[in-house]
Amino acid sequence: MIFRQIHEPGQLGLSDFTDMGELGVTIAGAPLDHRLYHFRLAYCGFEHAHIVLVGESFVALAEGLQNALWSLGGAPREHRTDSLSAAFCNLDRDARDDLTQRYEALCAHYGMRPSRNNRGVAHENGSIEGPHGHLKRAIADALLLRGTVDFDDLATYRGFIDEIVSRRNARNAKRIDSERVVLQELPDRRTSDYEEVIVRVTSSGGFTLRKVFYRSHRA
Repeated sequence: MIFRQIHEPGQLGLSDFTDMGELGVTIAGAPLDHRLYHFRLAYCGFEHAHIVLVGESFVALAEGLQNALWSLGGAPREHRTDSLSAAFCNLDRDARDDLTQRYEALCAHYGMRPSRNNRGVAHENGSIEGPHGHLKRAIADALLLRGTVDFDDLATYRGFIDEIVSRRNARNAKRIDSERVVLQELPDRRTSDYEEVIVRVTSSGGFTLRKVFYRSHRA
């Protein structure tokens, strides 16, 4: 027995991350370890993609989601993610609770009801898991046509991704326009897509934050 999913316009937007390592992209000859934040409207297929360098985190989700919504010009009534297990990794209970509250506040700012699929049950996010593969194949094909996976700088690579996503959205333009008219209006401003962290470091030392090493320099 098959229970078909019927998506209503303006109802559901989905976010997820996908690893891009298999494409072998390099920046000025250096391998680029990155993921792609991917947003999609379930009804019309509108997509937005955002390069993430550090890994899955609330900050990456908040930045990518808000970029997607402001590019779209409206917000669906529900926003679904995976279980955020990667973002929760190595966090204590208080930090996990704080992340949950921040995610709920982010959705509330845009009038969206937050939901998650169960941990380890990727097919519950099927309206974006499948499109991950389609988007990555489109990127891989474009790289083949380009003749090289190397980019002069990160900005050029970001522009390359934006162009591919724009072409995919253009194919669904009529359906996207029909859904835009039933989306919720955006608030007057974005909300925060950063986090404040206090670290102690000497004038010649360094520290690691979210798996990235930062070095201080004497002025």
